[in-house]
Amino acid sequence: MPKININDINIYYELHGEGKPLVCIMGQGGTVKHFKSSILFSEFRKYMFKEFKTLLYDNRGIGQTDDIDKQYSIKTLADDITRLIDRLNLGKVNLLGFSMGGMITQELMINYPEKIEKAVIGSTHCGRPKSIMPSKEIFSGPPPFQEGVIPEDRIKYQIPLVYTKDFIKNNPDIIETLIQNYISRPIPLKVYQKQINAVLRFKSYKKLPLVQIPTLILHGKDDLLVPPQNAEILFNLLPRAKLKIFENCGHAILIEQTEAVMNAILEFLV
Repeated sequence: MPKININDINIYYELHGEGKPLVCIMGQGGTVKHFKSSILFSEFRKYMFKEFKTLLYDNRGIGQTDDIDKQYSIKTLADDITRLIDRLNLGKVNLLGFSMGGMITQELMINYPEKIEKAVIGSTHCGRPKSIMPSKEIFSGPPPFQEGVIPEDRIKYQIPLVYTKDFIKNNPDIIETLIQNYISRPIPLKVYQKQINAVLRFKSYKKLPLVQIPTLILHGKDDLLVPPQNAEILFNLLPRAKLKIFENCGHAILIEQTEAVMNAILEFLV
């Protein structure tokens, strides 16, 4: 399996398709194995792999990429991927990142603009204190990211935060597949905690007005986890941004409205 040693860790990666380079940056808890086992992989093969040489990889400490016994920042994760881009000789790339992946994308846009053609960010925010936090009312029961919580309970806690009630009701097979996919490949608790800490310390808002990279911002109107006002904030901060809001859609817009989201991405990037 392909790995490259970068910043003292071995990073797992895969390249798919042909064309202009596109880097897909995983969100919190996301791994290449999770992605390839989901319904999205076949959709990416249909939409993206025909147009782009697509790089999938595992962030540090997760999936098949090494972990180290210390905390890290979103900037650290961005530094990892820029080194990977260089080692693979991809040249100037397009970026695609959702949720935490959108934060990593912002760090790349701020710190390595010369490496980026265009960027797509979705379901994300610019960090405290400018970002709009979710309502405390959406969280019920004990927090899942603590000792003693089994993987099944952890993923079931997250489902109603990430997907709309209508999507959950109308797509029980998809939801069950997502649950089983996670249970079969659980994420270690310490990895979740490191990623959560990195997200909580993230802030990009002061530097975004200097970014001149064409950027497409995508967001679900019914996103509970990252309220849609965050997309408006990003749109107002980024000088060369476009904004598209998807109705009847929560945090996981790529799964809830796959075709519409894929078409919007392709229209912007191609």
